[in-house]
Amino acid sequence: MRHAPHPFWRFSLRVYRAPGVQQACLALQDDCGADVNIVLLCGFAGHEGRSLDKRRLRQAIARVGAWQSGVIAPVRTARRAIKRDPPPDAQAAQALRKQILALELELEYIEQSMLTNLAAQWPQSVRRGAPRDTVEANLRRYLELLGFAPQPTHAAHLARIADACCGLAVAVR
Repeated sequence: MRHAPHPFWRFSLRVYRAPGVQQACLALQDDCGADVNIVLLCGFAGHEGRSLDKRRLRQAIARVGAWQSGVIAPVRTARRAIKRDPPPDAQAAQALRKQILALELELEYIEQSMLTNLAAQWPQSVRRGAPRDTVEANLRRYLELLGFAPQPTHAAHLARIADACCGLAVAVR
């Protein structure tokens, strides 16, 4: 599918490809039930020095929760099942898994568009924080809303994500 990239999507692709970020995001997803797109939204907003308070994070969770649980999660489960327990025709299974992965990526793009539209409704912050600190604070608030106080391994994941978000060139538009 062809779609118009938006700044959040481009930012997310760059950050997710940074060393260790994919593993950190997936660990937060598996360990804490975090939505990787909301994790990346925390990074995107923080990169711009924008703090996401708990009210905005709740809005983001509410906006995409049904999409994430009802659409993306079942597709992800199917993709992981094929990898974990492939059918006898391994070549056909691998081709199908690639197709499912492409579909999952398209579904993630739609979710990010939903989050972008929501964030566009939020007033701009008057006070801007240091990007690195703001990214990490956004991520910590998100995990708190999910009911997790960052453990040492989670803190390391948050730091890796925050470093990647702030290590990018500012021109992500």
